[in-house]
Amino acid sequence: MMSWMKSLEGIHNQKIDYVILSVVETKGSTPCRTGDKIIFTGQSPMFGSIGGGNLEYQALNHASNLLAKKTNNITIKKYPLGATLGQCCGGFVKIMFEGFVDQGPDSICNNTWLENCVNLTKEESDFVLATIVQSEVDQYPMGVKVVLPNNQNSLNIKSDNFLKEVMEGANRTLQADEKAAFEQHPIDEKRQIEVCYEVFSTSRLQTVAVFGAGHIARALMPLLTQLPLKIYWIDDRPTQFEEYLGDTSGINQICDDFNLAIDDLPKDTYCLVITYSHQKDYEICENIIDRNDFSYLGVIGSNIKGKRFRDRLRHKGWSDNLVSQLICPIGVKHTFLQSPISIAVSITSELLSFIDNKQKMITT
Repeated sequence: MMSWMKSLEGIHNQKIDYVILSVVETKGSTPCRTGDKIIFTGQSPMFGSIGGGNLEYQALNHASNLLAKKTNNITIKKYPLGATLGQCCGGFVKIMFEGFVDQGPDSICNNTWLENCVNLTKEESDFVLATIVQSEVDQYPMGVKVVLPNNQNSLNIKSDNFLKEVMEGANRTLQADEKAAFEQHPIDEKRQIEVCYEVFSTSRLQTVAVFGAGHIARALMPLLTQLPLKIYWIDDRPTQFEEYLGDTSGINQICDDFNLAIDDLPKDTYCLVITYSHQKDYEICENIIDRNDFSYLGVIGSNIKGKRFRDRLRHKGWSDNLVSQLICPIGVKHTFLQSPISIAVSITSELLSFIDNKQKMITT
């Protein structure tokens, strides 16, 4: 489940007042991205960040003021990142503030939308969350949320022209590959409704498969689970998973034969081979290369290990072009900081660079 949603679900179930801060638009050089969120209750700890600094300080001050109100509310504020904020980034950040201080059963901001979001996320379905941010129509007041799954055939909207427009707006946002967008929908000559569309897509997330659940993999998991990834963690020893004490809600744990598990992985998976056996490492690599639909194949070890693996694969008839994609070693082995966490940090850094380069190729 997306981390912000898990945090929000726990807060909501406890009937704690909160404000959701969502970055819905950025321009120029900014410390945050569209889609970044904070779940703010006025207490510590809070979830998320929008880049820190004076921007976040001022935004949280506004969120505190919203918590003091007696009704649910929505405001949108635009923050120029210049002299007024004491920041020299340039550009601006637009933030949507949603205050939830009335969580009674009759509230228009009940948790039905959150339940729908949670269920769709567990099903790994893409969806759009449409929020009415300005309205001149009593039937659709400000704050109403509509959850629109990517497959909208199940929605009963035959007699509702406005919901049809919302569905079309959600499709436009998805097709534009945007994380958020605003649209104004005229109801008649005098009235209109403004809607904010937020896209939540698991299909766009990079899939990462970690083979092995030893010390390095267990050090790696707390880092990976904080990133927008789909994670598969595979080992054939059930006791190894029991030794991990971190949050596993965002991890697909597979206790099975390594090579059988490969067949069930999605294509374009980023594969990290960190098992307890060189022979198993080699067999995993050979089966991943045999599938030939991976986005990355990295193996823990040394330059000598990498050369031997590649030589064996070439000897078995695999092409140089394919074999050269096997990266070994992965992670930087520092002279003084030779520990599982230091290796895990460097492996994560390599993954971040890979994702960043991949996104740049998509957008250019």
